[in-house]
Amino acid sequence: MAVAILASQSCYCHNDQKNLCFSASTVSIQSFPQSSSSSTTTNTTSSRRFRRFWVKARQTQSSSSDKLLSNGKATPQKVVNGNGRVNGTSLVKRTSKSSVPVTVKPTRGYTDLPPVEDLKVLPSDEGFSWASDNYNSFQRSIDVWSFVLSLRVRVLFDNAKWAYIGGFTEEKQKKRMRKTAAWLRECVLQLGPTFIKLGQLSSTRSDLFPREFVDELAKLQDRVPAFSSQKARDFIENELGTPVDVLFRKFEDRPIAAASLGQVHRAILHNGEQVVVKVQRPGLKKLFDIDLRNLKLIAEYFQNSETLGGPTRDWIGIYDECATILYQEIDYVNEGKNADRFRRDFRNLKWVRVPLVYWDYTAVKVLTLEYVPGIKINNVEVIDARGYNRSLISSRSIEAYLIQILRTGFFHADPHPGNLAIDLDGSLIYYDFGMMGEIKSFTKARLLDLFYSIYEKDAKKVWYFLLFWYFYFRFHCAYCTLSFYNTQLYISLLQK
Repeated sequence: MAVAILASQSCYCHNDQKNLCFSASTVSIQSFPQSSSSSTTTNTTSSRRFRRFWVKARQTQSSSSDKLLSNGKATPQKVVNGNGRVNGTSLVKRTSKSSVPVTVKPTRGYTDLPPVEDLKVLPSDEGFSWASDNYNSFQRSIDVWSFVLSLRVRVLFDNAKWAYIGGFTEEKQKKRMRKTAAWLRECVLQLGPTFIKLGQLSSTRSDLFPREFVDELAKLQDRVPAFSSQKARDFIENELGTPVDVLFRKFEDRPIAAASLGQVHRAILHNGEQVVVKVQRPGLKKLFDIDLRNLKLIAEYFQNSETLGGPTRDWIGIYDECATILYQEIDYVNEGKNADRFRRDFRNLKWVRVPLVYWDYTAVKVLTLEYVPGIKINNVEVIDARGYNRSLISSRSIEAYLIQILRTGFFHADPHPGNLAIDLDGSLIYYDFGMMGEIKSFTKARLLDLFYSIYEKDAKKVWYFLLFWYFYFRFHCAYCTLSFYNTQLYISLLQK
């Protein structure tokens, strides 16, 4: 648990003083101790020592069978994590040669896009006030505060025993809370991208919100409205400076996915490569500016309310973290750089795949990536039907996060099931690199100390380090457990 909690700590890594070796069934960590502070150690050179321990994951396959699926069939070997040359965001003619060779699935020569399994018809954003180009900021503030006050009244009545006709029972309370949760989800959809994103983040925080609310907010991942294809085409042309029909051989108007901050269209380049184009929602920055001003006041209101857990929950800290995340996620150039860095970190692992970024077709609000379809990691029925080994997938998911946390210090901070999939050969596919984090070398060292204490079965040291991390995160990062709850979700599903 402590491992995944650390995965959402946003900080910077300086000196990597750990030497880690990983395999599909075993995680071997070699630790070279950090130099102590001058107040506690005067002779660091003589006190240095080597420590080694192994964290045993579930043994699923021998090293000789790592290249096989559970049905025993060999899978083709692919090198997918090469480093492409970054040419900036201006539109230039791409050549087939690259400064670093990259071998991917053969995609050249496509003239049409293959059908997508279970492609849903996404609802339209027409009719929503926040989708209008001329919405009123004053009216927006009224809508936001009306929602907050209405939610406050509903919660009060849900918790007031005298408000139940015929007497209070737990069953009546749960039924009423489910109605409130459904109302909350619909209101969040009506309020638009900012609140949809916050609702999606809150759907992983069962420690902060009732289970009924968490279950309803989780449905937001599949019900985000899409904007029109004409808006998407105009937006791409404005950002890249060239009409869509000139940029691409084929552009699919129907989006394959819609998120709170943008939507994804498939396309084919003129050289025949299949790509996806991530287009940001128009007017998002302006909407964020208005909403976050109101949300700051709401956070202060929550912080001063005892019934909302103000003394025990850092609502101001949660607001600050969310505001930072939201503005980072609407910079697609930054997301592309994150994807390139993440791919380099896993370039030597054949079972982790990161889509390539096409920088010649990328700008601040438009991101073009390699088309890498896969099975959502929580779609257990399809995973079983196609013969994939769920135990191996779980083991690799854990191992990938240990690499991110203890070795590279650069981790995916939004690993919900929509951002992680299974490739045809059983590889893990990561999507959406807008929310990433870095871990300081100090944090990695203390975490490794905790692992080593567990390995030695030293209960006193384990208790000491757990207390250290509790106070560290309690006062340093209010929103630090996001990645833990998301990671725990799909690992628990796969291990059932």
